[in-house]
Amino acid sequence: MKEWITVAEAARMLSISTASVRNWAKAGRLRGIRVGRSLAFERAEVEALKESLDSGRMARLRSRRNKTAADGAFVPAGYVRTKAYEQLAKQAAEIAGDRLDPRLALLELALKLLMSRGHLAAQPAPGGESLAERYLGGRLDAGGFRPLLEALYRSDGGTGSPQPDGDALRRLRELAQLPVVYVEGDDLLGLVHLSLARLRSRKLTGAYYTPSAIVESLVYDALGEWPDTGGLPRVIDPCCGSGNVLIRVYMALKRRLTARGLDPREADRLLRERGALTGFDIDDTAVCLARLNLALLAEPDGSGALPAEFSIRRQDALHVPISGSPGGGRYDLVIGNPPWGFRFAPEEEERLQRRFRTASAFGTESFGLFIEAGLAMLEEGGVLAYVLPESLLTVDRHAGTRRLIAEQTEMLGIALAGSPFAGVSSPVVTLTLRKRPPAPGHAVAVRDERGRTESIAQRRFRTNPGCAFNVRASGAEHAVLERMRAAPGVWNLRGRCDFALGIVTGDNGAHVREFPDDEVPPGWEPVLRGADVSAYGLGHSGRYIRFEPDRFQQTAPEALYRAPEKLIYRFIGADLVFAWDDRQRLTLNSANIIIPRAPGYRLKYVLAALNSRPVRFYHALAHASVKVLRRHLESLPLPACPPEEQEEIVALVDRLIACGDPEERLGLYEAIDRRIMALYGLDEDERRLIANRIGPPATLNRAAHNKKRLR
Repeated sequence: MKEWITVAEAARMLSISTASVRNWAKAGRLRGIRVGRSLAFERAEVEALKESLDSGRMARLRSRRNKTAADGAFVPAGYVRTKAYEQLAKQAAEIAGDRLDPRLALLELALKLLMSRGHLAAQPAPGGESLAERYLGGRLDAGGFRPLLEALYRSDGGTGSPQPDGDALRRLRELAQLPVVYVEGDDLLGLVHLSLARLRSRKLTGAYYTPSAIVESLVYDALGEWPDTGGLPRVIDPCCGSGNVLIRVYMALKRRLTARGLDPREADRLLRERGALTGFDIDDTAVCLARLNLALLAEPDGSGALPAEFSIRRQDALHVPISGSPGGGRYDLVIGNPPWGFRFAPEEEERLQRRFRTASAFGTESFGLFIEAGLAMLEEGGVLAYVLPESLLTVDRHAGTRRLIAEQTEMLGIALAGSPFAGVSSPVVTLTLRKRPPAPGHAVAVRDERGRTESIAQRRFRTNPGCAFNVRASGAEHAVLERMRAAPGVWNLRGRCDFALGIVTGDNGAHVREFPDDEVPPGWEPVLRGADVSAYGLGHSGRYIRFEPDRFQQTAPEALYRAPEKLIYRFIGADLVFAWDDRQRLTLNSANIIIPRAPGYRLKYVLAALNSRPVRFYHALAHASVKVLRRHLESLPLPACPPEEQEEIVALVDRLIACGDPEERLGLYEAIDRRIMALYGLDEDERRLIANRIGPPATLNRAAHNKKRLR
């Protein structure tokens, strides 16, 4: 009997998104059946496809698998300060490969660190034996640390305890030769754990390491909001991993205590006696490593006794009762790097959407839930400090999270941190919040990548469309945005425009071709990509397509491509780039189409407005996106323009489109720009501010130099 599985199950088996499963089915790469309104697939066929992908027999499809299926070990640069640790982690990963259970490797390194730190007595290794094999054979006394080492050795309980064979013992002995010296504050165990873990599993859980520089900044900002005279705060990292954030918090609090005159051992005792630190995580191994890391921080006394432990345990922070943490009160500080993009099972997502207001209709984003859960853990007046993706600040799907933050917390600081994660391009921010309603005049300290700080009124975020945190706009620049939105007669494209996506072929290699010497067979026609679109001009990169909609993954109605005139724009890019087309050209999905239908407004006038500095300025500061989305274009405030002025602007546009001289094209652009500026009623200072931020389009003269220019 055939066994049928859902789209979600097929996606998990193939390590692709559910959207990709549907696309592969539409393209005929997977055969599905309809069960009511849902698709189902035969398990045997999906398993066969997976085997083909894994074996490399379907290289083209393999290369198109969802990027979250990327696999392999790597050593994350910047996770620790000690470069020797990075080299050591690389060597450990090379020795272990995929033949040594990571728990055995971590056990060996944990024993070496305990001896280096002085918690366990160093002992000679007869016959080149590793510490791990001596421990497992009962020939090494781990003292009070034995229960913690056993927990590490038996972590990830579903797979059982690893039993080293001859090859594993050989690898352990090779690992034992590596020089391991304890360095306070650097999480070697976590670094090796990350290096041995599969990148794919980290992405599926949204888990990424936090570089040491980011951790130090985060801890500094969070503890800076807790006065030295306030006693020891109760601190929790709700997604603590191997404890790199808690390590830095511990060290900072211990420094405060010793600065008051306490002996380091007494400071250790006080921190542990008060239970100052708590950590949750869903990774068994990471929890064991965090416990070990915090134990290593204690001053050794030579007894081999395990220092009093903090409450570090396997716990899903999203399942902690909202009224507080289990077994204890609320916290003064919540600090950490919550997971981004965690993939929840459908039934779990439904439960979370019932519980958390930040679980939006766009999809449940894990970091938004952790912000809401973290605030629920705090005492009134407590502080939350997180590392978060910069997309939180402006992307529409996070509007609910931004509104919660802007309305219910006092935003203390936002620091733009660039892209510090090796192998991950997403820029990040650190966000510090106080759990109390903001005062009317409260200002947020915004620190840019160069360390420059500016104060921004929090009320500005609450009044922005989508509650956007447009922190890259200065006060003066934001005032210009508001001036543009309030200009007399200002209008937008919402409801006044047809939109069309470029063609999604599903396989450009099969459907898009280039022909040498322009010997194009009948039935083939030019197709434009985003790179072919420049401001006021279209080029052609020599690609052709046969328009056969039934063979493509997705197309717009043909009438939109064949419209008498239309505007084509680049979909990917931080800037707006629009061109005019009256030759019914086809486009791929990196070049989309709009056809304005606003009564009283000429299409080429809209083209002039969209390419102008003011509108590009507005888009850059209000949307801050690397994709030009339909909702962005629909929200742009376009200036009112009487018919006679439109005629003059359109005449300038016609001259610019026809012109091939770069200097003249620039002069025409500036003439159009001055007229658009005047329509908004901008004064000289405002015009100068825009011009200093936004130059002429970088692509303005690209079409003029293109041999295959279409106009």
